[in-house]
Amino acid sequence: MLEAMIDLGGILLKDNDTILTKTKKIPLETKQKKKRYLIKMNFDLHNKIITFDIEEIDNTTIERYLFLGHEGGKSQLQWYQTSDRCNNLVTHSLPIFLNKLEDSELKYSIEQVIKTFFIDQGENIDTRFRYILNIDCFFALTRSLNDIKTEIEKDENKRRKPHTELIKSVSKDITKYCADQFEIKTDQIGLFTVCINDQTIVQTQAYRNVLEKSIEQMEDTDSKTDIHCSACGSFDNCTSKIDFHVKFYTTNLCIFAHNMNKKNYDRNLVLCGSCQDKAKTAGIFFDNELRTRIAGYDIYVIPHVIYGENLSSAKIKQMAEIISPLTSTGVSISSVKEYRGEVQRRLRVLNDENYVFLLNILFFKKLQAATKIQKMIQDINPSVFSDISNAFYDTLDIFKKHYSTALIENLEKRANLNFIYFMHTVKLKDGKPSQYQNMLKTYENILCKKTFRKEIVFLNLAQVLAAIWREKEGYNVSFDKNRTNKQKAFDFKTLDCMYYVCFLKRYGVLKGGEGMDVNKLNLNAEITSYIREMNYNEQQASMFLLGVLIGAIGREQSKKQYEKEQEGTYKPILNKINFNGMDKYRIMKLSNQIPNKLRHEKIQQYYEAIFSAHKYLLDKNIQNWKLNKDESLFYLLSGYGYQTMKKKTDKEVDNNG
Repeated sequence: MLEAMIDLGGILLKDNDTILTKTKKIPLETKQKKKRYLIKMNFDLHNKIITFDIEEIDNTTIERYLFLGHEGGKSQLQWYQTSDRCNNLVTHSLPIFLNKLEDSELKYSIEQVIKTFFIDQGENIDTRFRYILNIDCFFALTRSLNDIKTEIEKDENKRRKPHTELIKSVSKDITKYCADQFEIKTDQIGLFTVCINDQTIVQTQAYRNVLEKSIEQMEDTDSKTDIHCSACGSFDNCTSKIDFHVKFYTTNLCIFAHNMNKKNYDRNLVLCGSCQDKAKTAGIFFDNELRTRIAGYDIYVIPHVIYGENLSSAKIKQMAEIISPLTSTGVSISSVKEYRGEVQRRLRVLNDENYVFLLNILFFKKLQAATKIQKMIQDINPSVFSDISNAFYDTLDIFKKHYSTALIENLEKRANLNFIYFMHTVKLKDGKPSQYQNMLKTYENILCKKTFRKEIVFLNLAQVLAAIWREKEGYNVSFDKNRTNKQKAFDFKTLDCMYYVCFLKRYGVLKGGEGMDVNKLNLNAEITSYIREMNYNEQQASMFLLGVLIGAIGREQSKKQYEKEQEGTYKPILNKINFNGMDKYRIMKLSNQIPNKLRHEKIQQYYEAIFSAHKYLLDKNIQNWKLNKDESLFYLLSGYGYQTMKKKTDKEVDNNG
């Protein structure tokens, strides 16, 4: 991982403006798809006023205004003059930057700005909080500084960190002031930058000079000459106190240090100044170009070139652009067919230029300044994404014959890697997945085309359906009771599970039994076609047909309860199903109850052929039953789902159901 970052960073630094490689991307739109803006805070020394201007953020903004994110650790004082929040800009950023400047016109102007527009709270105040923008004199805000201080004093929690809370409040009020002035929402403000007399500080040569000098200097003063770089072997400016953007290891816990002594971290990982700079550059590039999400998980999709000469930063960026639609499989895609064509087109671009690369997908979680690696899936062929979409699309072709257009369109919109996430029960904490090992193992199997253990697949699906039927809360599959009822949520999730299993089989990672000869069963053309296309063996078909009968009985029960306007379980027959699994005893018991249920609902004459076929297959195979309890439950519910969700025909039932 580190070696790949250093190699990538070296390529990016080789033929690029060093400063521009440090810039960080930000979203161009809010979650509600609203445009985002940069706010220019202009200190007018001639008229002694503060004015604001607004500019829409586009793909060139971060480079024109040199947005570099946050320098160093959490406690590091900030001097960058473009920021995603105005907290530092209204406090210590200008004073800290002032100390880095050589004598110049810009330095003199900043001194005048601090003297004119800021309040000096005294030398005994921490540098971070010593200066604060004088909002009382230069803003028409609803609260004064004294008002805010009084509110903080009254709040026991805020009183513990009064200076921090003061800055947060002032920053919040100024942000709202800007949003109101330009008639936008506060979340549409993506960046702030500082101007003096209408000149943007970050666009001055003096500012660039300070940036270049800062980049050249080694920030770590604890560098040693008696240790060598773990990556290149150099002895120059080596240190074990490594600080870069994607920090995926610890340097503060003794249990990870040699002999459990924090002083011995230099025995574990050491980088020279050059390698550390390359790794930092790669980390920023990861976040800017290669970061995306699959379901609830953050990922980096990292290209690994295995063939190709004269690799340059331009070529690396081209790979990132090609990867972009690939990762969209896990984000949002409205058409599987459209996506499939786009993947093939973009991969062809690179293949025509004689570059061959694989992908490494890194699942990670940000924990304050650290990056926790959850899983690394290596050497993924980019063409696998086309294979995934092909399997999704082939499955849709089958389902189109049997289910309504509305259901198919709904499935098509969700035919992506996100869909797979909802085929597992994942416990959520603060709306995010708190479990990941089993889920990420599934993604590894999918992306690397590894064969699934079928008992695991069907156990996962049984848990998903049980979670909905039992109305469990706090899971990724939990449904909103205010928007839908349990029965609808269960029926639609059953169809999802059927679609998922069919996808896995078409994709080639879930092995099944050989299909049976359906023609010897006296079934109507629709059911015969469905069993043949699903390639069911005799035991699977027996459970499927039993599920069809359950679905027919449930439909009649639901109809009667609807007519009587009764509340509660819409289909009491489903209470006969054990969601912990259907073993042979429970299967035979349920099968024996079906004839009476059909007679009670007065539909026996329509389903005699289906029951006869089910009973024939069950009796023939029961002594040599190979389906485990979860697999039996799945095929039972597949029949129920088919009968419940299938297309309605002009003649809903005939003598064969």
